[in-house]
Amino acid sequence: MTVKDENKIPDLLNALQKEKEEILRKAGAFLEGAIKQTITEGRSEWPPLKPETIRRKKSSRPLIDTGKLRNSITHKVEADRNRVLVGVFGEYAVVAAVHEFGAPGKNIPERGYIRPTFDEKKDEVRRLIESEVNRLIERSLR
Repeated sequence: MTVKDENKIPDLLNALQKEKEEILRKAGAFLEGAIKQTITEGRSEWPPLKPETIRRKKSSRPLIDTGKLRNSITHKVEADRNRVLVGVFGEYAVVAAVHEFGAPGKNIPERGYIRPTFDEKKDEVRRLIESEVNRLIERSLR
């Protein structure tokens, strides 16, 4: 007698392992775009810029000057650790942190753009991941 795996569980597990990195990449790219959009659009709770800052920048839009901060937002997939990191890495990370958390000693107020965006988008990220996993399940059942 031969036992047949009607559910194709081994195939599904192999597919999930192979697709894990791509699913993490999609989630990271989604959050990266959302954070960049937050910087572009601003947030209502951000304090306005000081008049001298507006004169220097020739703009009243917080966090947008040269575009370096927005352009430095990226994501890194660490598939071996089952995670994706989204934010600013490398030399511009300190500047990014100053704006995210503020620097009271330098009179720079907090203008969070990573944490609030993640909090607002985490359900969408969860649905994106669920959708990708469901797609794999359906494909493996064919």
